[in-house]
Amino acid sequence: MVACQLKAARALSLATLLVGLLARAVTSNSGGNATDDPRTKTAVYMGAFFAFPNSPLLGALQAVAQTALDHVNSLEGILDDYQLRMRWNWTGAADPEEALRLLYTLVNEGPPVVIASGPHHLSEATIVNQVAARYNIVQMGLATHESLLDRSLYPYTVQAFPSNDAKLLAGAAFFKRMGWRRVAFIFEESIVFQNHMRDFREILEARDIQIVASERVKDIANLHLHLQSLKRQDARIIYLGFYKATTLRLFCQAYLAEMTGAKYVWIAPYWAGTVWWSNVSPSSIAPCSAEQFVDAVDTTFHFTGTVQGDLSVLNYNGVKPLPEHYDYFNSLPVSFIAFTYDNAIATALALNSSIADLQRLQPPRKLEDFTYSDEEMARVILNHAQNIDFIGLQGRVLLEDGQQTWAKVDVAQAQGTEMNAVMIYHTKEELLQNSGVSDIKWKGDHIPVDGVTTRPVILEVSSLFRVILYSLASVGAVIALAFLIINIGFKNKRAIKMSSPPLGNLTVVGCLLLYASVFSTGWDKKDLSDTAIIVKCHLERILISLGLSFAFGSVFMKTYRIHAIFTIAVKKFKRIDLPDWKLIGGVLFAVMVDCVIFLLWIVLDTSTVETYTLEPRLNMTEPEKEIYDVPIIRYCGSEHAQYFTIALYGVKGVLLTFGLFLAWETRNIAVSQLNDSKYIAASVYIVALTIALVVPTMTILGDDVNMTFLVPGVAIVIVNTAVLCLNFIPKVFVLLTVEDKNINLSMMTSMGYGGSSATNSSRLSHKKDGGSRLEGLRSKYEQRKAKLECLCKELQLVCNRTKTN
Repeated sequence: MVACQLKAARALSLATLLVGLLARAVTSNSGGNATDDPRTKTAVYMGAFFAFPNSPLLGALQAVAQTALDHVNSLEGILDDYQLRMRWNWTGAADPEEALRLLYTLVNEGPPVVIASGPHHLSEATIVNQVAARYNIVQMGLATHESLLDRSLYPYTVQAFPSNDAKLLAGAAFFKRMGWRRVAFIFEESIVFQNHMRDFREILEARDIQIVASERVKDIANLHLHLQSLKRQDARIIYLGFYKATTLRLFCQAYLAEMTGAKYVWIAPYWAGTVWWSNVSPSSIAPCSAEQFVDAVDTTFHFTGTVQGDLSVLNYNGVKPLPEHYDYFNSLPVSFIAFTYDNAIATALALNSSIADLQRLQPPRKLEDFTYSDEEMARVILNHAQNIDFIGLQGRVLLEDGQQTWAKVDVAQAQGTEMNAVMIYHTKEELLQNSGVSDIKWKGDHIPVDGVTTRPVILEVSSLFRVILYSLASVGAVIALAFLIINIGFKNKRAIKMSSPPLGNLTVVGCLLLYASVFSTGWDKKDLSDTAIIVKCHLERILISLGLSFAFGSVFMKTYRIHAIFTIAVKKFKRIDLPDWKLIGGVLFAVMVDCVIFLLWIVLDTSTVETYTLEPRLNMTEPEKEIYDVPIIRYCGSEHAQYFTIALYGVKGVLLTFGLFLAWETRNIAVSQLNDSKYIAASVYIVALTIALVVPTMTILGDDVNMTFLVPGVAIVIVNTAVLCLNFIPKVFVLLTVEDKNINLSMMTSMGYGGSSATNSSRLSHKKDGGSRLEGLRSKYEQRKAKLECLCKELQLVCNRTKTN
């Protein structure tokens, strides 16, 4: 870039020096190659700059321009009193210095040029147009760039060639239509393509299309390395920025790199408007064969200006082409000649419409009166040149404020050795529609995607599992409420009263809280805010923790009372004082500990919503789109969560250990008819066994949200229901089958202590291992019996003496 700038500066300095000295640096075809006209007309000259004389495509444009002038000179209604001639020469291959030499030749040799066409190349135009303005020469420029619109530097420049902005807008619209949001660039390190890619990047990014890679190629020999870089970055939609020779080489390299299959989409450079890939020399595409090269280019997209399909509508402001002109149009591809031909027509129309206004100047002037110092004439010609409207080979040619824009842009596709329009972009309406000429063809059976798409998917419990558990929990809650109603309604009945109804009520409340935790855990988090999720997390923990404390704390307290009665009241013949309110206080103490832990957790440790990402999974509904669902689990986390969790586990562990101890200690105690002790012990064992099974299972299940909801949920429902049934069904059975007056409480152990006073109570059976204790009791019994007999004899003697007296 720096070298180009130095070269341009040197060329500009050279121009100034040559102007000052009025040097004649080079000769040219000043008038010898102008068209002679046998009619008596005044000759008016236009200048023309043509580049790349050795190019089969660009090298033929001079002949097209000359043919257009010949047609103009043969028409009536355009420059009738004049013969428009062209003074032209080659500028080389984008050489600003050579273009300046031609300008100085036009200025200093031969008749003056009223207007000039070109240069074609931006690097030439940025210098030549600035210098030409000093000579009041209006430039019908073919180079386009926003810098040429700066009137302070280029006061007489008209961009007669449509800018590439319309093509870029068409490209952006096409990308969005195809669903492509990621595009890659690979381009030549030159100011032209760098500026072009910069402009396209701005347009794409304004439409939320991301540039995933941008490869600037400095050394063409390393082209394969840049392609591999694109491949590593998973670039699929690739836009090119090279001239033809390098473009040919690139497609061969892309074919060898296996980057031209159904997975990739290539976009041809902005200049490509014809079938440029056909009939190329083998050396330019080596080592690929012609068939391989055509296959590589196949399905490549081009954004080109539209051409007039119906030539009968051609109209140069009321002037129609002659019949023989149509023979010329039909002899060559219209897309090949359209822009150069229409530029010559636009130049002639600008001069033609200027004639009347030139007559109004003071003094009146004609086109042949132009001199390089006549600023007034230049202004008149500029005003007409920058506002032109006619129907040409391009279609409607519209210049407004010195700039031509594409009314329509063809989205064309390489299909074999043909290039067919598949869509049309209407610039003004920003509308993209099918062309009706040809359909888009893909190498695969579907539109290629712009890369792997990762789509976050928040994992939630399936509706089926949620319905199942909700139903089970609802049934359990109904059962719990039924037991609660019975417990309250029949609290004065001995079958209920002997089992501490207040503690039974707390058991039911705890079970209801645990059932409610199932609903809370299954609550869909997908549409919840972070605050709502945090509240949900705390609610789950609180319901489970308090539910355990209420339900099993009350069960354990009842077990403790049985244990205390047996070990203290029965064995030691001491009276104990364990009213219900003391046992309820024990339950509430466990609940209070939970509340303190949760209060400290909420106040001291700020909870946040965190995400855990699982391995992406290909969405098999449309695998060709390469959409990978990334499962995300949202959960609550905090800096010190582990400490509070350990505290809760510790409290529950102590509570469970206490319950297991009591269950073991009272394993041989039975309450007649109600048999409360054994049912309570069974409840404790069920809880312990469930925890022992569920905790390892949860560790194994890990990231399966359905199972991590289902397993603990089922465990809660089963344990809850089992505890409720074990604690309340025996009471209900006794309530229904035994009359209240026949129910008395008697505790007994397998060692033989105690008996039932109910009228239909059975005798105790004794176990073999309790023989020694039984013998001791019998010995005491015999002693007391003997003593009682002695007392009875003494009483009998006393009674006899009393009678005698």
